[in-house]
Amino acid sequence: MQFELSHVDKVYVSSEENKVFGAKDVNISILEGDFLALVGPSGSGKTTILNLIAGLLLPTSGFLKHGGKDITSMTLEERTQHRLDYMGFVFQDYQLLPILTAAENVEFPLQLKGFDKKEIKQRVEWALAQVGLEGMGKRFPKQLSGGQQQRVSIARAIAGRPQLILADEPTANLDSKTAQEIIELFLKLNKDFKLTFIFSTHDQRLIDQVRTVLYVKDGQISEKKVHNV
Repeated sequence: MQFELSHVDKVYVSSEENKVFGAKDVNISILEGDFLALVGPSGSGKTTILNLIAGLLLPTSGFLKHGGKDITSMTLEERTQHRLDYMGFVFQDYQLLPILTAAENVEFPLQLKGFDKKEIKQRVEWALAQVGLEGMGKRFPKQLSGGQQQRVSIARAIAGRPQLILADEPTANLDSKTAQEIIELFLKLNKDFKLTFIFSTHDQRLIDQVRTVLYVKDGQISEKKVHNV
């Protein structure tokens, strides 16, 4: 499914004298299987654009479409359901619930989607296997390394078999070796399952591995580079 942002503006402060744009005239077409990074300094607007793609924010003007569905016209409840149905999320700080085991953290969004217990168990086991954590489902986050916690986060993101993974600075808290292992895992998931990835990142190692780099400055796409990788 193609995702499209067309002439998207997001204004955070608006008055006769002043407008602060989180995003300004953003036009992006994202195809199935894309491996794309939004790159720019803090405050450039890349996280705003990521949140617009997720439907967590609505544009001030312009529109967002996913597979022909106009996200800008959806209600809050419809956007929430759309995220559950089609998207997975990976965060810089993992956002695992410390009182739940690794398997229970992966289960949580599947419960929200209404899967039965048997299918949840199968999907959790499948997702943990994909990220190399077989047999570790009963461990709590505090019993896992940072890299392992991020793998749980990735398992949680893919367990619902989404079409699109949004990852906000996913390697920022990891050492160099672990970060490279996580990047290789993203590449494998992209290749094996045609999962579409959109990253917000400062990590040059990840930037070098993506196929499309969109440089963001003052809320605008200032430059686009396509890598032959």
